[in-house]
Amino acid sequence: MKKAKKNDKIIKYPKQYHFSIGFIIIGVMFIYMIYHLFTYITADNITVYEVSQGSISSNLEYNALAIREEQVITAENSGDVLYLSENFGKVGSKTQIYALDTTGEILSSIKESTEKSEITLDEESYDKIQSLVTNYVLDYEPSEFNKTYAFKNELESQVEQLYTVSAMEAMGDSLNQAVANGSFNIYNSPVPGLVVYSIDGLEDLTIDNFMSDSLDISNYSSVNLKAQESVVAGQAVYKVITSDHWNLVFEVDKTLYDSLQGETYLKIKFLEDEAETWTNLDFAEKAGKYYLILTLDDSMDRYADSRFVHIKIINNNISGLKIPNSSIVLKDFYTIPKGYMIQGNNTDDAGFLLQSGNENVFVTPTIYYENDDFYFVDDEILTRGDKLVKPNSNETYVVGSDMDSLEGVYNVNKGYAVFKQIEVLYQNDDYSIIKTGTNYGISMYDHIVLQGNEVEENTIIN
Repeated sequence: MKKAKKNDKIIKYPKQYHFSIGFIIIGVMFIYMIYHLFTYITADNITVYEVSQGSISSNLEYNALAIREEQVITAENSGDVLYLSENFGKVGSKTQIYALDTTGEILSSIKESTEKSEITLDEESYDKIQSLVTNYVLDYEPSEFNKTYAFKNELESQVEQLYTVSAMEAMGDSLNQAVANGSFNIYNSPVPGLVVYSIDGLEDLTIDNFMSDSLDISNYSSVNLKAQESVVAGQAVYKVITSDHWNLVFEVDKTLYDSLQGETYLKIKFLEDEAETWTNLDFAEKAGKYYLILTLDDSMDRYADSRFVHIKIINNNISGLKIPNSSIVLKDFYTIPKGYMIQGNNTDDAGFLLQSGNENVFVTPTIYYENDDFYFVDDEILTRGDKLVKPNSNETYVVGSDMDSLEGVYNVNKGYAVFKQIEVLYQNDDYSIIKTGTNYGISMYDHIVLQGNEVEENTIIN
């Protein structure tokens, strides 16, 4: 039987490709993500800072120049000098301050007597020395050597004074005879005050005539008058500080000077003994330098031995909007005289008439700041050489004739950089305190560029 023939022919149909809209969307999204990832990685990383309320505590130290009412007393005659009153002691107009020995005999006798004699302290003298020692012990600091030397000198001065007075009292008739024949003369203070046995040539300084050189502590020197054994007529023998009213003067930077305008009092600390006090505050500007002048009515006697007093300004917390210094930039602007401003017919926006061919076009550039005389605008709408027409006049003003700079930051609240003018109240190395409530400035919680020099006007912030 014959087998049926097998059919080996197979018909192949062409394969159909079906495009899915889902795959297309996913592909587009993938490319979009890759593009933005690439641009994000390669673009500059702009950091944003949120503006907040803050303060800067400025504990500033200065060597302040002490200006007092001082009167230098000169010797009436020549001779060997003997000081009778203690240094930095309060004296009256009849207090014996010093004596002059024209022959040297009395002083020689006094010196021999003090070397051999012993004295008995009265209650007043004992209390004075005890108080001096007690105060030194209570305030003693091993690192403050100047206090030790001051204590030593003051104690020696008081003991020497006691021995001198005791020796003079013991001389009796011989002293009286020397006084009678004019070989030994005792001189009283002509005015009451605080006696000081040193001079430095700055006794005539006032808050009106001081100079910048007066505050140069590196060139300062004084003369110890008690070190001189003899004097000639007209030579300085001591000085008297005649008032408790005194001043401290010191130079400051313009930022601090401006930040304290309007203040009438300032609290300071004397770093020598950590005492604090409030002072009246005044200001002075001389030869481009800025000075604070403090007025005090107390503490003068504690620092009478110092022409320069080490002080610290305390509790000077300046508050406002606190921003990093890195955000601050300086930008140039065209300045347009205010007389050229005009308001549009259908708007309250300030603008200007720009001369364009035979007609004037009303334009409204962004105003970044204004002062009493000018508006500050950039080159977004106006360019250098454009002519502006003064309203109701034929006068014209050429843009770019005057320019000025503003200090400010870039605000990025809208996603792109916009310059905002600021007024710095105080600044340290890292932060600035700026004035709040300005018409063209920033407000609390605004977002600004941390590194202001990395962007320009209208830069898009990713």
